[in-house]
Amino acid sequence: MFSFRFTLPPLLVVFAACGGSQSAPGIAELDFAEVENHTGWHLRIHGDGGGSLSHDQLPAYHLHYPAGTFNPRPARRLTDRCRGEIISPICTTVRYYTSFSDELRECSCAPGGWTAEIMNQAIVQMDLAVDSGSSERSCRMLRRQWLAAN
Repeated sequence: MFSFRFTLPPLLVVFAACGGSQSAPGIAELDFAEVENHTGWHLRIHGDGGGSLSHDQLPAYHLHYPAGTFNPRPARRLTDRCRGEIISPICTTVRYYTSFSDELRECSCAPGGWTAEIMNQAIVQMDLAVDSGSSERSCRMLRRQWLAAN
């Protein structure tokens, strides 16, 4: 009787037994992050890195930023690491929506300085905003609001 036996080299067995590294899921175009601070500013960052900026006191004025302007990954990390609900009048809220699982995570008082940095980036890069003919007026009005608050 003939018997065939197949053996794998030891190194190949090691690789076959390992599951490989699982990376974090990518950011889909439908994913978004929202940053809201205590002074009324709202920044929404889309999965493609574009975004929109508005302020509570100026609801008619808003700016839209092109794809690649912002990085939404830090918002995802902040909401993943958030430790409970802290209520404070000077906190910045960060939300992250994942379209793959249809899940919205919120951190009511985000730690670290990323939220201030991303708001500053949005203000500094107002001239990148793409909108209709009203973007120039929106830019002026929102910049005045920023300067008055700071």
